[in-house]
Amino acid sequence: MTRIRHLLCITLAGIAAAFAAPLAAQAAYPEHAVRLVVPFPPGGPSDILGRVLAEQLSKRWGQSVVVENKPGGLTRIAAMNVMRAQPDGYTLMIGIDATFSMNPYLYREPGYRPLEDFTHITLIATQSLVLLANKGTGISSMQQLIDEARKNPGKINFGSATTSTQLAGEMFKRNAKVDLTYVPYKGNPEVTRAMLANEVQIGFDGIAANVPHIQKGDLVPLATTGLQRTPALPDVPSLNELGMKGYEVRVWNGLSGPAGMPRAIVDKIQQDVKAALAQPEVREKLLTLGLETVGSTPEEYVATINRDAAKYRPLIEELGLRID
Repeated sequence: MTRIRHLLCITLAGIAAAFAAPLAAQAAYPEHAVRLVVPFPPGGPSDILGRVLAEQLSKRWGQSVVVENKPGGLTRIAAMNVMRAQPDGYTLMIGIDATFSMNPYLYREPGYRPLEDFTHITLIATQSLVLLANKGTGISSMQQLIDEARKNPGKINFGSATTSTQLAGEMFKRNAKVDLTYVPYKGNPEVTRAMLANEVQIGFDGIAANVPHIQKGDLVPLATTGLQRTPALPDVPSLNELGMKGYEVRVWNGLSGPAGMPRAIVDKIQQDVKAALAQPEVREKLLTLGLETVGSTPEEYVATINRDAAKYRPLIEELGLRID
């Protein structure tokens, strides 16, 4: 009987230790500085988001969260750098929709597998794009744009500098059954300059950078690309609302780390990010960039990656889009 009690105590102690180990890891993390990799140069929306998040997490953790900019390769350089890091929670990355839902189909050899090579922690924020027309066109509504495009097939140009905005335009063409001419540019500022100069008539772009032009009346917002209106432009209807049912293009930022991160650390990071994003001052600051905060679970983030991959892959393949 004594031997049985002894074995039972050992078993119970082992079970208790198994439960205590993850809790201890969660409680101790982080014990030193955390590196937050942003796949863009300083100054853009993703970089500002990273710095806001780093500041908030530094306060909560009592440890520095250091933003490291690694631009290039449509976020691939940053992704591969993070993929090779130790999965201990001390190297994290702010990825975008292109990183995990587009690059595998744009590159013959992307250099990483979106699900297998990363631990996805939380969807941080999403943003709608805005469909803009330059004031010289006289177009002031989506229906007017469609009518003009049908009367003049191929005569209306749409500018784009990113895969997301190009796909938004192509999806619009197919939904509206119109022929628009795609004009590529190297950067979003170039698209804006081209629209202001009437080199292109319409374009899909981020909201924040275009607010000054909208306020001056140089660019006319026709619609946004979420299923609902965005608080960043509350007076502008969505394409879905205007009758293009199911049309949705939302650019997003998510937090990921290398594959194999302990679940206890993942849960701590997710909970602390969600708490930081819930602060009114954080929400309001990010909304000035057009970013709507989320703070999802890891599972919801993975579902977003898979959903967008399933949506964009057929269109990327149909258009024959390749970067290498």
